[in-house]
Amino acid sequence: MITVGEVHLPVVDDLCDLIPSGEKLRLFQKQFIDCVEKDTVDVIQLIAPTGAGKTLCFEHLLRKREKKVLLIYPTNALIRSQMERFKKSGYSTINISSKILTRKGQERSQELWGLIQRYDIILTNPDIFQAIIGHMYTNPEENLIQAFSFFSFVIYDEFHAYGDFELSGILTQIALFQNMSRCKVILSSATPKSEIIDLLNLVRIGTEKHPPLVENVIAESCKPEDGRIIRYQTMVHLRQGKIIDYMDEVSKVLNDALIDIESSSPQILFIFDTVKDSNRFYARLFKEYPDIYEYAEKDNGYDTNQIGDKPDFTKPILISTNKSEVGLDYPIKLLFMEDGFSIDSFVQRFGRAARHEPAICYIYTKMEINSLFADDTIEYQAFLDKMEEVAKPYNINAINVRTLFTFRQALAIQKYNRRQRDIETHFSVESGSSYKLWLYFFAILDSQDKQLANNNLNRLNLLISDIKDACQSLRGRSLQFPVLYQRGHEIRQTMYDVLSVLNRVPAVVEKTKDGLIIREIDSTDTGPFIEAVKLQYFPVLIDYQKRREQFKDEIDKITKDAIDVFPEKQRDFLTACIRSLSYAIEPDRIMLPEEIILWNNKVVPLSKDAMEFYDD
Repeated sequence: MITVGEVHLPVVDDLCDLIPSGEKLRLFQKQFIDCVEKDTVDVIQLIAPTGAGKTLCFEHLLRKREKKVLLIYPTNALIRSQMERFKKSGYSTINISSKILTRKGQERSQELWGLIQRYDIILTNPDIFQAIIGHMYTNPEENLIQAFSFFSFVIYDEFHAYGDFELSGILTQIALFQNMSRCKVILSSATPKSEIIDLLNLVRIGTEKHPPLVENVIAESCKPEDGRIIRYQTMVHLRQGKIIDYMDEVSKVLNDALIDIESSSPQILFIFDTVKDSNRFYARLFKEYPDIYEYAEKDNGYDTNQIGDKPDFTKPILISTNKSEVGLDYPIKLLFMEDGFSIDSFVQRFGRAARHEPAICYIYTKMEINSLFADDTIEYQAFLDKMEEVAKPYNINAINVRTLFTFRQALAIQKYNRRQRDIETHFSVESGSSYKLWLYFFAILDSQDKQLANNNLNRLNLLISDIKDACQSLRGRSLQFPVLYQRGHEIRQTMYDVLSVLNRVPAVVEKTKDGLIIREIDSTDTGPFIEAVKLQYFPVLIDYQKRREQFKDEIDKITKDAIDVFPEKQRDFLTACIRSLSYAIEPDRIMLPEEIILWNNKVVPLSKDAMEFYDD
């Protein structure tokens, strides 16, 4: 066992009526307030540990009269948490999400337009504004794009949560926000990435098209006597393997902990790497440890869209996944966490505990790491530095982001008719490769497609069409299906991505009067369960477990066959463009298979004209 020390932040003499009477501002909060007033700053990168008080910085902006503020969060759970806080503080806010919008077709875009105009404080996810850029709403007036001109401040909280694909969309959004309203953009995170500043140079603003002027506000720790505590001491136990490998030990720790815990909100948190393992753990609690199961609740990505009672967050044990990495602010005294897939994920998970009082944390790692810690006590930052040797950082692929950033811009220009020239002026052609390259790419394919029927070219155009559809939205495409599954003592129904479900759990697909439905079945098999998928533009099946490599190979093959009809210079250009796309986009972002072949050779047809399952 090792003890990870407390974290303190320096304070200043300034008092603030946003915090309890007599308390002082933390130094980074004062620096943020001062930075906001600078006319020379376009983007503020706010860097502070979990629990440091970044939300108070946001509240300072909410109090500015006649200033419209947009707060963008990566998860709806985080939006709900922040909404509760802001409402308690007396702010008039609205959460705009797909579930809030009730109308269809053209009326839906009018509904969205009205909400954005009416409210001065809006909380939403980045998907809404990406859908506007992608012209995914029925909006013949094309006025929704003007929503980017309304705001004085745009805040992207937990900015580290976006990967390459999403980040290319976020940069496109920032380009429009900064050019259409010259607002200040705040990028907030506990685990910033150095590549972000370089990528922001792709965004060019103003008539002279200069890169945004960025200033960092960083919450740096201090000695206990020089500041206030934001993180308490944590007793850490290290284990190699998965949480589910240690069921007996975990159950004993839980039984001891539950004796002293009063049930009012979660105080014991489990964070698993996968939805599958969190579901298995919850199922084992039900079957093998019923006395503990009574005190446990599960809330992971699988349960988000379930039909039935909402999760009971008065129970002391919460079982979750990376869904709980951001925004969870319960008084967690006991944390069981797997190490995640990057140091960013690890830091966020570890930050869920010890925010209000000392805590105990069991960390389950993919490799043995006790030998890394020679001493029984270690400072917080030194502990994270050691863990970075195990949980490597997620490195942004700047080339892929640039490719998708310019591709998304060209797609937006192509989608809009009335405002095409206006949108072009907001995107830069000054920073190397630009959207003009992709507009030329689209024009060549469209021109040849109209002149000559060619099966290979048709295949290529179907592929490019799927990539375009994926890039209209922030996170790509996903085919959601109803799923019947065992949730503890109940059978519940949820909505989930069909490929994820069928690959991770043993299931059967059944045809009902309302369409296809997936039903999980009992099995000792651990998967993966998808053998192959059939896509409309590839003549061969794609081995699902090797899809990334085979996807690129098949794209190369159909490209070579399709572009023979083009002049040599165009062939080289098209090949280079398509190859850059194939490296930049993950197959899972674009694939909507016609058929799925399962491990038992069952075939699940998913084409629009089939959509039924034949059980032979």
